[in-house]
Amino acid sequence: MVKYDKSNCGEEVSLEEVKSKLVDMLLVLADYCEKNGIRYYLSGGTLLGAIRHKGFIPWDDDIDINMPRPDCEKLQKISGGVIGNYKLVRPSGNAVCVKHFWRLYDESVLLEDSIQKNNKKNVYYPIFIDIFPIEGLPADDKATKKHYNSMELGKKMLNCTTGSLFHGKNLPAKIFHFVCRPIAMLFGQDYWVQQVQKKATSIPFNASEYIGVVTTNIHKTEEKVLKAEYIPQIELEFEGHMLKGPKGYHKYLSQLYGDDYMELPPEEKRVSHHIFKFYKTIQSEKSNI
Repeated sequence: MVKYDKSNCGEEVSLEEVKSKLVDMLLVLADYCEKNGIRYYLSGGTLLGAIRHKGFIPWDDDIDINMPRPDCEKLQKISGGVIGNYKLVRPSGNAVCVKHFWRLYDESVLLEDSIQKNNKKNVYYPIFIDIFPIEGLPADDKATKKHYNSMELGKKMLNCTTGSLFHGKNLPAKIFHFVCRPIAMLFGQDYWVQQVQKKATSIPFNASEYIGVVTTNIHKTEEKVLKAEYIPQIELEFEGHMLKGPKGYHKYLSQLYGDDYMELPPEEKRVSHHIFKFYKTIQSEKSNI
C-alpha cells in the first residue's frame, strides 16, 4: 500500500474545483448503483444541502451517502473495489485512511489533513465520498443506546493508533490516547476495525424494524429511524442533478439538526468543520489503497 506525503502534492486545487470533482464522483456512483439495483441515499449535510440549498451547503466541503449494509456488501462484491476511475475501499485496518465505513476515492487530488496528524506531521490522502452503512437497530431505545455504546471502546482504541502521542480534543482524551496507545498498537488497526464491524452487524438489517448508521460518533442514536419511513427513495435536486434521498427526510433531518433545519445558522457558525488544503496528485504509479 502506497502512503501519500507532501512529495505527492502538485499545484494547489481550489475548493470549487474539488466540489466539482466530488459531484462527478457522486454521479458515477449513483449511476452505478442505479444500474445494479443498489440503494443509496444522500445523507447528513449533503441531504440538508439538497433540501435547503438544492446543492452543497455553501460552507460545506464534502459529500456523504448512506447505504443499507446489504447494499454496501453487494457494491463491494460486484465492483471489485473499482467504480469508473475511482477506488471503493471497505472498512479495513489496511486502508490509506482507516475508517469504520466505506469510502470512494479519487486519486487525482490529494487533501492535506492537519487534524488527524501522524507524529506531528500532516496526513495526505485522496479526496473521497463517505459511504455510511445503515445497520439494523433494536426497537427499544435503551437497548439502542447500549448497542451504540458497545462500539465506543473499539472506536476509541482505533483512534489511539493514529495521530501524535498526545492526540485528543481535551485533556482526558489526550491522557486516554497516551495510556492506551501501546495496547491499541499491539493489536493493530484492523483488529479494532473488525471489532466494531462485528458489533455493528450483530442486528441484521433485513430483520429490523428500526435502522440507522452506527459507525460514526457525530449523531449517534439520533440516526435511529423507522425502516418503513426511511427506505423508500425519492428524487432530490443536488447541484443541478436529480439524485436519491430518503422519503422520510423531514423526520431524519429534524432529529439530526432540529425542527428548524430549514433556517440558516448564525453567520459565525457558517464555517466548514474540516480544515483541508487540496493538491493535484504527483505519482509515478497508481497506489493500492
